Amino acid sequence: MFLALFIVLLFIGPANAQTAALDTPVYSNAAMRVIDQYKAALSDELEIFNGPIYRLWPQAYRGSAYFDEKTHCTPSLVRYNGTWYKDIPVIYDIYTDVMVAAAKDSLFVLQAEKITDVWLLDHHFLYINSKSSANLKPGFYDQLYDGKSRVLVKRVRTIENNITQQTVSTIYENKEVIYIKKGNNYYPVNSKGSVLEVFKEKKKALGQYLNENKIKYNSDKEGSIVKLAVYYDQINN
Repeated sequence: MFLALFIVLLFIGPANAQTAALDTPVYSNAAMRVIDQYKAALSDELEIFNGPIYRLWPQAYRGSAYFDEKTHCTPSLVRYNGTWYKDIPVIYDIYTDVMVAAAKDSLFVLQAEKITDVWLLDHHFLYINSKSSANLKPGFYDQLYDGKSRVLVKRVRTIENNITQQTVSTIYENKEVIYIKKGNNYYPVNSKGSVLEVFKEKKKALGQYLNENKIKYNSDKEGSIVKLAVYYDQINN
């Protein structure tokens, strides 16, 4: 049924659009809803669902292997092999650095080399490969800012197993590494001083900016670095 409606709307939509303004969508809202339903009906057949089967990690004593500690998939926007797919159920396994999607009551690992962007839980993840950057390890990076400079975070989970005679307790620890891109290189930063060193030609102005705006670097490291990068781009003509 969806296929028939889809084909009909392909012919009806453009005809109706001839009387509309040139910058209006070709298809009506009703047509777009049917197209979305048609795509949803075929969702399990999309090329994106062709990776190996994935199994969730057991619940840990503390922490989680997953981004934002979500142990369920969340509708996400994914650019895969050059095509955007919306409402793909995704969960990000930070421990093994893989994006996982759900289809047909199963979980599949998405092929990282075919992914460029994943919008998940209001975060924009990029897949950086060896061709994208010579001095970053291939993997998924959370893009916090993209201007003349760029701020990325590599989110990492380490695991520790506490073994007693009765139980094994698994603990995940968060270890983020923040990178600033300046020119063609990425620089790891782990302190206010290291950030100011990357932007050293404007170090004095950035220090003043922090003081005047009462930005407490240690209270919000990621947010503070983004603010510094944005301000640097504004004053670095």
